[in-house]
Amino acid sequence: MAENLAALRFTRRYGASLEEVWQVLTDPASISRWLGPPADVDARMRTVEPGRVLELDWTRRGEGGSLVRLELAPDGAGTVLVLDHSRLEARVCMGYFGFWTPRLDRFGAELREGRR
Repeated sequence: MAENLAALRFTRRYGASLEEVWQVLTDPASISRWLGPPADVDARMRTVEPGRVLELDWTRRGEGGSLVRLELAPDGAGTVLVLDHSRLEARVCMGYFGFWTPRLDRFGAELREGRR
């Protein structure tokens, strides 16, 4: 029997350089401020292409494993970030919409704070 899997995609444009966005995306102190994953999440690096791609195996207690991929691309004077969260069980997919939306908002605030 095939699993019922789903995915979410978020695309955000930030008025910061690719280097600045990568720094906030990967710096442990910044991560704790914008992501602050719940204690029941185990996130392990799967792929790192500095300045371009960060991919994580994402496992949350009570759920099957999923995949979080963040890709960066320069866009004029800013940067586009695309977050794909895939291999999600359909029953938890929309809950992650509520999980990622405020975290990406905090990510943008963290970028703005760093530029002051």
